[in-house]
Amino acid sequence: MTAQSAAGPGGSSANPFARGTVLLMVAIGFAAFLALLYAIGAGGSLRPSNNGAAHGASASSIGYSALGQLLEKTGTKVSFGRSANALQQQDLLIVTPAVTADPEDLAALVNQRAFIGPTIIILPKWQVTPEQGLKTGWVRLESPFLAIQAPQVLSRLVQVRTRLEGLDNAFIPVPFIQPEKPQDRGTMMKQALTSRVTISGDKLKTVLSDQATGRARVAVIDDGGWYPSLDASAPANPESNPGVQQGRYPVVIVADADLMNNMGLANRDTARQALQIIDSAWSGGGQGVVFDLTQNGLGTSDNLLSVAFRPPFVGAVIALALAAIAFGWMAFCRFGPALAEAQPFGFGKTALVKGSAGLVRRLGRDHLTAPAYADLVRDRAARSLGLPPGLSHQQIDDRLAIVSPDAEGRSYETLSANMRAARDRPSIVSAARALYAWKKERLG
Repeated sequence: MTAQSAAGPGGSSANPFARGTVLLMVAIGFAAFLALLYAIGAGGSLRPSNNGAAHGASASSIGYSALGQLLEKTGTKVSFGRSANALQQQDLLIVTPAVTADPEDLAALVNQRAFIGPTIIILPKWQVTPEQGLKTGWVRLESPFLAIQAPQVLSRLVQVRTRLEGLDNAFIPVPFIQPEKPQDRGTMMKQALTSRVTISGDKLKTVLSDQATGRARVAVIDDGGWYPSLDASAPANPESNPGVQQGRYPVVIVADADLMNNMGLANRDTARQALQIIDSAWSGGGQGVVFDLTQNGLGTSDNLLSVAFRPPFVGAVIALALAAIAFGWMAFCRFGPALAEAQPFGFGKTALVKGSAGLVRRLGRDHLTAPAYADLVRDRAARSLGLPPGLSHQQIDDRLAIVSPDAEGRSYETLSANMRAARDRPSIVSAARALYAWKKERLG
């Protein structure tokens, strides 16, 4: 099959774009497509997490990013859980639910982890408003009265009550209404900054008590497990107590968020105390700490695209991407310009003749064309001489025999006989040329 170069006049390339320009366009488009797939798969994980709320990724005064940094400096692996699968690990899980969190979701999460790993729940305390025009995530403290509402997030898990210690009772009857006088507002905030939150409940055991009142600031749920590092009254030998469930992990409730938030950890003693609480809560569960973000509206759900960008499937995705790059590079670096397939049947009589000749050659019927061409030349020679149309073939041959021979002395009879006797392609071509030359020279 023949092919012709797809080049323009003068042999220049017909492509209006330079190869480098096209390569750059394809590379940018390919990278943008991969970025789009990753963004769709990542979903909510690309949203900014430093939003001023009380969770492990927040750098605000009520956030817990300082706790994560402190744990990392002590050699502890810290991660953030944005999906349900990330929370089902043996590592210590720190949950910081917002006051608007669903109590049923929180209870389901904690109950699923009963025999997986330890859990710490830090209750909300501070009501804040974002500071506009300052650094991202900065907030203004309004009041600590969220601590009074905090038990509602535990309503499906355990019944508890919280209490604000160190705050004048004059501010508590209407907790969510700010004092009208600036002086009263300033007094309330001074007391709030040093206030403590205590917790009480029938199924709680004290882990850390308030020095002034003796009430619990940190407690562990009495769910039948054996937690000697958290409960001083735990039996020395659990096997001797049939009511103890071995293998169960503790659920620790930190009622006062200032024991672990960024504002509280500015104090060395508070930071040391926070590490002691975490060490006690570990109870042999894993080696790392996971901060839950699902209870703060920053969770994501797994999908096919998000799974594709995580092990073990990320290897296959990288292999496919490299293969696509290799194919593209081969297309840009091929030898010579692109070849366009020639038209199988051209236009006009010449193309028709060439097409017919090619078909005859392909079928191997070249020898059948020799007698036909001899008859064609005889008929044209008879018309050139003006012979009557009623003459037989023999009569026409007799009349043409009297025509003078060609320059080499070959007569019509000899040339016609050679034409009819030819069988292979070279002899057919040679005899046809000689017969055609005789006819053109003698008869026109």
